[in-house]
Amino acid sequence: MKEESKKITLGLGNVSWDKTLGAYYIDMRPAMIHYTKNIYDGKFDEQGVPMVGVNGRYEYFPVNICQYGFMLHADWLENHDENTLKKLFACLERLEMLKYETKQWAVWYSNFDDKKYNIKAPWPSAMAQGEVISLYLRIYQITQNSSLLETAWKAYKFMNVDVKDGGVKRMDNDGHLWYEEFPSEPPSYVLNGFIYSLFGLFDLYRVTGNSMVKKDIDACLETLKRNLYRFDAGYWSYYDMQKKELVRYYYQKNVHVPQLKILYLLTQEKIFKRYYQKWEKNITLINYLFVQLMYRINPRIRNLKKWLWKN
Repeated sequence: MKEESKKITLGLGNVSWDKTLGAYYIDMRPAMIHYTKNIYDGKFDEQGVPMVGVNGRYEYFPVNICQYGFMLHADWLENHDENTLKKLFACLERLEMLKYETKQWAVWYSNFDDKKYNIKAPWPSAMAQGEVISLYLRIYQITQNSSLLETAWKAYKFMNVDVKDGGVKRMDNDGHLWYEEFPSEPPSYVLNGFIYSLFGLFDLYRVTGNSMVKKDIDACLETLKRNLYRFDAGYWSYYDMQKKELVRYYYQKNVHVPQLKILYLLTQEKIFKRYYQKWEKNITLINYLFVQLMYRINPRIRNLKKWLWKN
């Protein structure tokens, strides 16, 4: 993420269990600069849907489309501007075009390789599935188009396809349920992607009250309570469990901290409060500079370990 992102502070959106969803849990509108200033090296297509730059070409990325949709939806709730709604429907139309659907489920694939976790295209993402559920349900509550609710259900059903079968669900060695943003081998266990996936389940449960969805929510919350300590570097937070990569400043401030604060407000589980307060307190100039230093040192340490292993 470019230096400009450090100036952005995202706020909380509508954090409740109400059946009427309202704005998304995190108000992402301050991050609109990522699109308007081309931080993603992308562009908007002719209908105003964002695309990202990947390997010298432009691609539609479901997560980006959904998050841009959350921004538009939050704006529309405030101003009811027809042009804003038109842009929101354009995002929905593109997601419909990107959707791969069977009688049982619906999935939105990423059509480019992920080099970081060595995943070949096309690959599914639980984060994309969860955010699609959240966006489709919000547009469903605007339009009352029942096909959107049906698609949200199908997106949820795909989330329960195991990674080994081409899906995104994984049970760890302790029997804990994970939804993988990156269904890699070995497991990646990316924290923010898992929580965004969980937000999608929250929304589906809020709208439908389905007990099966509630059971999965409870299992995910248990996973987090048992594993949050593994994402704690003491002075900062880790992005994932596979690489133990320290998050960027932007993620620490605008993703991990607000996500855990939302989980605390919704569940009143003290462990979420403890970690969001700790990670928020960790956001100091000294820690920021130390993280920047570690980003320079860690690759050299990894290369040294590889050299020692070979020799």
